[in-house]
Amino acid sequence: MTASAVTAGAGAVHAIPEYTEPNLVTTLRCDSPNPLPGPPIPVHVDVFNGIRFPADGLPGPVISLVASNRAKPAPVLDYTMETRVDWRNLASGRTGSVTVPTRARVVTWQVDLHPGRGPVAFTIHQKVGLMAFVPMVNARNSTCAGRASA
Repeated sequence: MTASAVTAGAGAVHAIPEYTEPNLVTTLRCDSPNPLPGPPIPVHVDVFNGIRFPADGLPGPVISLVASNRAKPAPVLDYTMETRVDWRNLASGRTGSVTVPTRARVVTWQVDLHPGRGPVAFTIHQKVGLMAFVPMVNARNSTCAGRASA
């Protein structure tokens, strides 16, 4: 006796697409003056493209900027950050600006840019302060710039 089974269902089975790692384009140094007495805060900004599933959930192409001072967390106080990134797509002339507020024990933030395809120039404006009864005490400003392709 031979048996064969055919299964038919209401829907087809699809594999989840493989998650591809984003492409690290470069790492920028965007140091910030320290709102506490002490040396400037070293801020490293990793610039990624080729991201299939950006953190903000919007469709690509996207350039993602992820910043961290790679330090031990502050023991008592939180840092508050306001990061604005102004960008210009050099191929299309399209421009935009993204502002992200952040609060953490280390200087860290993430901004996703959606400039359309092509080379993009961007300028990062960081405002770093301390959370001490009010959101932004002794705020310090810094600026740096970079380029990547989306």
